[in-house]
Formats: sequence, structure tokens, C-alpha cells
Amino acid sequence: MGFKDLLNFLLRRKKTAADGHRDEKKLTEAMLPRALAQKMRLLRPYIEKNKDIVVRPFSLRGAPDIKAAAVFIEGVIDGKVLSEDVLKPMMLDSTGERLKKGGLPYLIDRIYETALTVGGVQKLSTFPEMVQGIFDGCTILIFDGLAAVLAVDIQDGERRAVEEPATERATRGSREGFVESLVVNIALVRRRLRDPNLVVEKKIIGKRTRTDVAVLYIEDIAAPELVDQLNERLERIDVDGILASGYIEQLIEEYPSSIFPQHWSTERPDRVVAELLEGRIAVITDGTPTTLIAPSLFVEFLQGPEDYYERTVVSSFNRAFRYLAFFLAISLPAIYIAFLSFQPELLPFNLMLSLAETRRQVPFPVVVEMLLQEVIIQFIFESGERLPAPLGQTVGVVGGIVLGQAAVTANLASPAVIIVIAITTISTFALPTYSMALATRVLRIPLIFLAAAFGSFGLSLGWLLILTHLIELESLGVPYFAPLGPMRFSDLKDTFYRTFLWKMDKRPESYPVQDRKRQKSTGKRRPGRAR
Repeated sequence: MGFKDLLNFLLRRKKTAADGHRDEKKLTEAMLPRALAQKMRLLRPYIEKNKDIVVRPFSLRGAPDIKAAAVFIEGVIDGKVLSEDVLKPMMLDSTGERLKKGGLPYLIDRIYETALTVGGVQKLSTFPEMVQGIFDGCTILIFDGLAAVLAVDIQDGERRAVEEPATERATRGSREGFVESLVVNIALVRRRLRDPNLVVEKKIIGKRTRTDVAVLYIEDIAAPELVDQLNERLERIDVDGILASGYIEQLIEEYPSSIFPQHWSTERPDRVVAELLEGRIAVITDGTPTTLIAPSLFVEFLQGPEDYYERTVVSSFNRAFRYLAFFLAISLPAIYIAFLSFQPELLPFNLMLSLAETRRQVPFPVVVEMLLQEVIIQFIFESGERLPAPLGQTVGVVGGIVLGQAAVTANLASPAVIIVIAITTISTFALPTYSMALATRVLRIPLIFLAAAFGSFGLSLGWLLILTHLIELESLGVPYFAPLGPMRFSDLKDTFYRTFLWKMDKRPESYPVQDRKRQKSTGKRRPGRAR
């Protein structure tokens, strides 16, 4: 045999071996082997690497007995349901007589239809499906002699109890809040919205975490184009993992560099139901209690959870103060700097003398004085959020009082600046939405610099830029600043104030919906009064 013949022989042998490995890989990906030992041999690398994977061998009683095994992840499944509703019916039920009639391939269908009493059961026939089923939290039932397995969804584990959200407390209304379980959260919505038109679409996002995400909307109210657009954005997400709804919020928003939240989030199921009835779409993510609402408008971030539970005058009164708090949280330090440094003549003479007297021994310019106190407040914010709740509240109160008093005593700040910073901080806490409160904390810093450089003109320029940016923003293609820009006069009855519920007979025009009518119009007649 010459050198060329030897080389060709080796190449053909290598190609044959490669084809064999490729065929074996295709076979592994295509169908499962029938023998139980072969299926367990394929699973052995995953079982050896993951010590929390449990293999429970058992036998189906019959003539003869059929070997089987249950494979699951420890701590994920409900052990009691596994014993009582899965293993016990199969181990104690006789299969011999039935097998004589239908044969072994008939067994898996009979178990699927008559033996298992749990709801979520799925038949799998490929090896990747079987492996993914285990890591998705299902219990995989493997039978000897059958080229298919059953995936039983009996997930359980420790869950946090349903309780009122800490960041959205309300004086009236529901005390229930979402938890980290997707199933429980959907059930909380279903209990309040018993409409057959409520659609729940489930998706899996994240190549490695495979996080369950549910999209909820009312089919005959929500606009189909908005639903399709949201589903398209969710389908485009291609990341390794989704750990919270904040990941999805950042991956589907139109303007990721904007400081303003473009999708409204809540932990209250009653607010989600209210938004679904308005024609919005809710996105619930497994593992996080926060639900996203799309499309969202700027005015919604200044609406409290109890606005529609209280009387109209009270709700309108509280809402007006929230708009004032939003303005003060951003502008009050800048207003103080502009008046004191550029336009002192706009202040009453006696007030100006008092402010000048308190600043007489302060060695810093007013802008440095303000920024120093702002930095201290930001440190107190961050430390209060990181520490445990009781300790964080104590540190916030004591730290603010002690540092403020010490700054005045050491002539590092005037009492007027301490008052301005205190009012600004309280105004920030008065905002009902945490994400909007974070935006105000960031926005007041550039306004301070603009006011220090240009006075009231810089303050006006800053607000012009803010309003221009708000008008430019969109949420799921809907103008973010509506009904103020573009103007929707019919929607103003639920913007700066809240009109009577019996007058709100139509859904907002700021975003598209299929059914604009919300309730029967009562005209000018007072409800409950006879004609």
C-alpha cells in the first residue's frame, strides 16, 4: 500500500467516525432511547454535576413490573404532591391486564389519561426537551421500554406571603400586593377581573434563566396594534438572563437615555386591574413582585393608589399638592440660588436682610453651600435604603437632624439652606411613584448649576428643556406627555384634578383602545336621585 492509499484510507476512516458521531448527535437530539438504562446514561453528566438533582427509582405494579424513575430538582417541587398524586397511583395501580390489550406503547397514554391526578402533564420525546424540563422545575417520569417521558409540573417551594406593598401603601382599598410567584400574581388579577376576555399570554425570556413572563390584556378593549408592538419587542429580547421586571423595562423602552420612567410599574393588583380596564397591557415577570404597565403617561406617575377610592374633592386636593411637590422637588434649591444671587430685589426687604444676616459667617458661595447639603442628603438616602428598615429610618432622622444642626453651628450652612433642603426632601417623598422620585433627585442637580450660572433665566431654560424632552418621549408609540402635549381636552378631567366617577363615562383618548365607552352616561343628573 502506497503513501497516497494509506492517506486516503485514514481520511475515509476519520470521515466515517465523524459521520458516526454526527449521526449519534442527531439521534440524541431527535429521539429518546427506549431502555431506561440508556436514558439514565444520557442524564448521568447532569446528575453528577448537580447534586440537587434527585433520582427516585420505582416500579409500576403489574405482570411483569415495569421499571421507572422520577427525576426532579430538590426543593423546587412539592414533595407531598409527588408522593400522593404522582408516584402512589402508578406504583399501586395494576397494569398487567391493560398491557395485554394495548401493549407497552399504550402504557404512557394510559398513565397520562388515568393515573396522574395533577394538572400540568406534558409528553416529551427528545433528549434536549427532557433535560430542559428538569431544569425548568418539572418532574420527569422515565419508563423502561418507552421512547418518551412525561414532564409533570408540580413546582412549589417557599413563597412570601401576600401582603401590602411597602412603597405603595394606601389609606383605602386593597391591602394585597404581588409576590415573586407568577402563578400567584396572575391569580390575584383573575380574582378581581373575572372577564372571559382577559387574555394571558406566557413567554420564556432569557437563554439561561428561562424566566416566565406573562402579558395580560382585555381582548375587546386593548388596541391590537399596541399588543402586537409589545409582543414584538419582547420577542426581540436576546439576553442570557432576566432577573427582574426592570430588565424588561429597559430592554423595551424607546428612549433608554431618558431620566424619566417610560413604563409605569406597580405592586398592587387592584391598580393593574384598573389599568387593564382602561385598555392598557400588563407585563408580569416571574421572580419579581413589580408589574409593568404599557403604554404609560407622565400624569399617571403623580396619581396615588387611593385617588379613585376617596371623594372627588379630596382626591383633587391631594393631586394638586403632588404636582406642587414635583415642582418643588426639582426647582426649590435652584429658585433659592437664583433669587439670592441674581434677583434679590424680588424678595421682600426684611426677608432679604434676614437671609443675608444668616449667611454672614458662611464662607462658601450659596451654590457650594447648597451642593454640600445636597450631597449629605443623597448619602442619607442611600444609607437609609441599604440598612434594615428600622435602622434605616433611625439613621435618616437622626442623621438629618444632627448633620443639619452641626452644619449650622459650624457655619458651613445657613438655616435657610437647611429649610430649603428639608422642604425639597419632603416634596420628593410626597411623590407616589418611586421611579419618578428618583428622577427628581437627579434633575435638581443640573437646575442648581443653571441657576448658579444664569439665575432665573437658567431656571427657565432648564424647565424648557425638561418640558421639551417630556413632549418628545413616547411609551409604546403613545405620546408620553399626553393629554398635555398633544392636548386632549377630554382627558384633562383626570389630570390635574379628578372629576366625579359618574362623569368619567369614556376611556382616555390619549392612547388607542377598541372600546371607548366605559360606562353608561348619566348626563347631568346626580346618581341615585329620582327624575
